[in-house]
Amino acid sequence: MNHLSIFAGFLFLPVCQPVHAAGLPAPVRIASNVSGHIHPALCVSKKGTLVAVFCKNEYKPYLITRSTDGGKTWSKPIPFPHTVNANVYPGSLTTLSDGSLLHAWNVWFQPDEKSKSRYVAFSISRDDGITWSQPAKLAKNKNPRIHSVIRHPILELAVDAWVFPLADRTIVYNPKTSEEKPFGDGRNHGLVPIVKTAQGTLISGKGLRSTDGGKTWQTIEPFPNVSSQGWRHQLIALKNGYLLASQIVGPGFGGEKINFILSRDDGLTWDMAHPVEFYNPGRAIGGRACPRSVEVDAKTLGTIFYDTSSQQDGGSGVFFRAMPLALLKKK
Repeated sequence: MNHLSIFAGFLFLPVCQPVHAAGLPAPVRIASNVSGHIHPALCVSKKGTLVAVFCKNEYKPYLITRSTDGGKTWSKPIPFPHTVNANVYPGSLTTLSDGSLLHAWNVWFQPDEKSKSRYVAFSISRDDGITWSQPAKLAKNKNPRIHSVIRHPILELAVDAWVFPLADRTIVYNPKTSEEKPFGDGRNHGLVPIVKTAQGTLISGKGLRSTDGGKTWQTIEPFPNVSSQGWRHQLIALKNGYLLASQIVGPGFGGEKINFILSRDDGLTWDMAHPVEFYNPGRAIGGRACPRSVEVDAKTLGTIFYDTSSQQDGGSGVFFRAMPLALLKKK
């Protein structure tokens, strides 16, 4: 597998009553002067390295950055080389069971003179995001006018079975043979996250729950607003058995604050009455925020998001914020 190094050096840049998170540390600014489809993604390696990607401006440049101190400082964002010559819609990052990092993104292409579409490419890093393999490509939709897009981490069922929750289809992909087959009962979940809980239950951002590997699904009600604009919201399974979904509160594109909604019973019920407040700047949030979280360590949740408001010090930016996992416990 051919790999391309991209880090020659490592230069650091300095409606219910929610559980209030005002005591959290200030967000760490990763980048400034961002606009367009920024949509960051985040993962953490088994060594504890945080790796993030995002678009600086509409479609490009598509940038990558790393942190080796839990998100306190980040390397200078640099172009991800496999995307330098392409227009990109941001994708996702996943830490695989063998410690490799999987980065999937969306490539614009022109099927004819009147339209453009997208397909998914992905690359693997085996050294904490320093070098990346040459990209592989998923199949384009047979109808070139239909976008095939990814925005959430894949679900690794086995080393040769990866679930890709794409906009146009939900597939199980074999990285050894490049074979695709339908996932579970064959339904298309759409552009929403699909996660496996600590107990092995599957939860879909469509508001569905499966205890038999996706063969059958049961509706969850009420369920956080993940299925609406699923590309924007997140759903993650924590090691302690909790499930966490994002909630954007207020009018406009980005609302006025970001909350987290928790399930503490394997996805059966969700604590809609006690949202955990994550970000509340006291004004409208610029852009769609698109928060993405990972467990930095046994005590800390780390979240990347963006805010394009010019009212904040330093103007528009991509940010990282740490949160003690203890804040997610029911009060």
